Amino acid sequence: MITRIGNRELGLLCERVGVAFDVGHDPFRIFKREAGDGRSRHGRHMKSIADRIRQGASLTEAIHEQGNYFPPNFHRLIEVGEESGRLEKVLDRMADHYREIDELQSAFRGSIVWPMIQLGLAMAVISVLIYVPSLLATDQAAAADLLGIGLVGVKGLAIFWGWVLAVVAAIIGLWVLLRNGKLAFLGNWLIRVPVLGRALLTFDEAAFVQSLALAIESGVTASNAISLSFKGSSTAAFKAKTDSAREAIVQGRELHAVLRDTGLFLPETIEAVELGEESGRLAETLDKHFRVLRMRVKFAMAAIAQIASSVVWIAVAAIMVMMIFRLFGRYVAQIDPGAMEEFFNNGNAAGH
Repeated sequence: MITRIGNRELGLLCERVGVAFDVGHDPFRIFKREAGDGRSRHGRHMKSIADRIRQGASLTEAIHEQGNYFPPNFHRLIEVGEESGRLEKVLDRMADHYREIDELQSAFRGSIVWPMIQLGLAMAVISVLIYVPSLLATDQAAAADLLGIGLVGVKGLAIFWGWVLAVVAAIIGLWVLLRNGKLAFLGNWLIRVPVLGRALLTFDEAAFVQSLALAIESGVTASNAISLSFKGSSTAAFKAKTDSAREAIVQGRELHAVLRDTGLFLPETIEAVELGEESGRLAETLDKHFRVLRMRVKFAMAAIAQIASSVVWIAVAAIMVMMIFRLFGRYVAQIDPGAMEEFFNNGNAAGH
């Protein structure tokens, strides 16, 4: 089960807590206020943090005890902020980071709204074709089966929607497993699909670059920064590179070379990282490159939306063609074979 706080909520939390720390409020009071009445899931987590701080635990320890509620890079950056005495700065930077990631995700969700509407309309059309003919041909079940799949009337409609709900449940289950790092082979297969694979990688690449910039600016070492950025990614392809990339940095390899070896990044990203390393302004360079990647993400989301829309329309067109041929076949079958033969014979005689 996914219990993680959303990026938008986390961005707002970082902003509020950062301001409160900046003006000198006591950590216990800050999180006690965030808890409110403590009845919501968020409130319970905030109350737990406040209680642990009152018992003498550090903010890092209190947050770590919340399990999966906060993303891994949030845990580490809070620890870095406390150790470096720059917690207010880190929280302020994280507020911007999580808001930007939320904007990317919101834009992606918005891009697939129309394909989802199309899919809903397609399901409605199929439902009509299953149910309505049974009202017009009550004594002929075969005649009422326009789709030719054996689904007619109320019973057929119930079976059809049972299939739909089963598919939806399977998709949700797969998404949950992928989000929690399972079924890595499926994620690796998806990124090999033309157009779709590059679009998915572009989204994760943008999130990676922004996360890496945040970690480096917050004072995290290069090895930990790259580890956090890979581990915090949403796809298995990126997560799988966590240990090898961190080990390569520990061995003294340059960051841009490590990223190039993964085969996951665009040449422009590798060049931006190399330029940042050479100039000593890596975090700033990554921030600027992130803005470029945001434009690529928009194009990628448009491509995904187009693919989804095309799949829906192809499915609807296939159903319509199947129904037309089925109706035409029935019409031909009802014509008297003798009359058809006489019609063709007369046509041939007239031709001579």
